[in-house]
Amino acid sequence: MESIIITGANSGIGYECTLRMAEIAPTHQIVLACRSVESGHKALQEIKQQTNHPNLICLPLDLASLQSIKDFTAAFSQQPYPSIAVLVNNAGIQNVGETKYTEDGFEETFGINQLGSFALTQLLLPLMADDARITFTASGTHDPLQKTGMPAPVYTNAELLAHPKETTEKAMKVGQTRYTTSKLCNIMTVYQLQSHLENTHIHVNAFDPGMVPGTGLARKYPPVLKFISDYVFKALILFMSNVNTAAKSGKRLADLAFSDQYRNTKGKYFEGEKEIKSSADSYNKAFQKDLWDTSLKLTNTHFRLPQVKSS
Repeated sequence: MESIIITGANSGIGYECTLRMAEIAPTHQIVLACRSVESGHKALQEIKQQTNHPNLICLPLDLASLQSIKDFTAAFSQQPYPSIAVLVNNAGIQNVGETKYTEDGFEETFGINQLGSFALTQLLLPLMADDARITFTASGTHDPLQKTGMPAPVYTNAELLAHPKETTEKAMKVGQTRYTTSKLCNIMTVYQLQSHLENTHIHVNAFDPGMVPGTGLARKYPPVLKFISDYVFKALILFMSNVNTAAKSGKRLADLAFSDQYRNTKGKYFEGEKEIKSSADSYNKAFQKDLWDTSLKLTNTHFRLPQVKSS
């Protein structure tokens, strides 16, 4: 038996992805990787009741801590089924308030959304099955041409994203820019990781869930903006194609990550079910190399080709 790992599986898109995965992958072990074990176990019980999936487990994972990521990897490797068929890097945050830092001293949004997911993926690569699939939840906000209403990403170098200089700009704009830039970084990581895995059967893709009101991503917004994001924007689901419920986006994420329909898809970016081009900056080779090299250095990880695991 092989395993499917989903980060941020206890709520929002991650929960719905896990629920869908339990329906379409009944013979796999599904691992809910959650910062809050209590919330994770609650989600696990709900999914088990709805699907009767026999192999669901929850393991603690805090992407704001490199030690937690190492502990998760060690704990998972000791499980009965340590061969990974699917890794869904879904967990993420958007901090639009005062600048905060991770346990390791990285700016919080970049530290969690990029460095945390990057480190987890690097540490788990040796446990990947021969034909494993890795999916990163990105965002259409990374592309200024999509006119999402969010500030355009600003990529200069990854070191500056991890350790930003002080600024007099408004916290809201700074936080939103850090978020859109972190999502750009996720997509560049997909392209770099796939190129490093070009001689393997492993598939790496990026997924834009669209705008998904009410998932908690806006929980750090001021009260009025949070209300608009959580409730007013829900009305847009009826009128705009890229505004979705968590259930719809979670299902699409699970299908991209696991279903046979996408079995031969490699190094691509998806808006929902549709493959599209990502932003111009995402294809910038100098940006990609700087991000890759700096992410390895900051997380103290090393790229290692997977050891082939039998199915």
